[in-house]
Amino acid sequence: MIGLISISATNVYAQTLYVDASVGEMEDIDESKYKATGISVVRDENGGLMSVFRVDATRYLDDPIIDEFLNSDPEMLVKTGSVKDQNISWYRTMIEHHQPECTEEAYDVLGYNDLCDGYQRGFVTMFNIKNSNTEEHHIIFRGLNHAHVYKPLYSITTIWDIITRD
Repeated sequence: MIGLISISATNVYAQTLYVDASVGEMEDIDESKYKATGISVVRDENGGLMSVFRVDATRYLDDPIIDEFLNSDPEMLVKTGSVKDQNISWYRTMIEHHQPECTEEAYDVLGYNDLCDGYQRGFVTMFNIKNSNTEEHHIIFRGLNHAHVYKPLYSITTIWDIITRD
């Protein structure tokens, strides 16, 4: 009887830890025509390597704007081919983010001492694009399950590989 109670308590505890983050209009990427993976490199203010991590997109924006973006720059296309009668295209792009020396607003979270002395904890990597026609920003890919800390003047470079199929 004691073993059974212990197992039940563990299962209940594990279920209470599950959190489904708000993802808005984004869809599960597993059954889509896209696969997207990013490698992020975090460097300090002197260019020293702080961390490297990989993110696999778990969500995507089900909108033609992704294909429009991928086809907007021919240099992003790495290779095309076919596998089992499906056309496959491989795209690569690099996104850079430079953390300013001071932030414009203070956040009411741990880690912010003042506008110029704090750190941020990233746990989601998002691929954000700007629609040149409407000036709207769209998150087209989003991945979870990683964490990194960055401070003022740190830079984050993410190299995204996106594979599409018909």
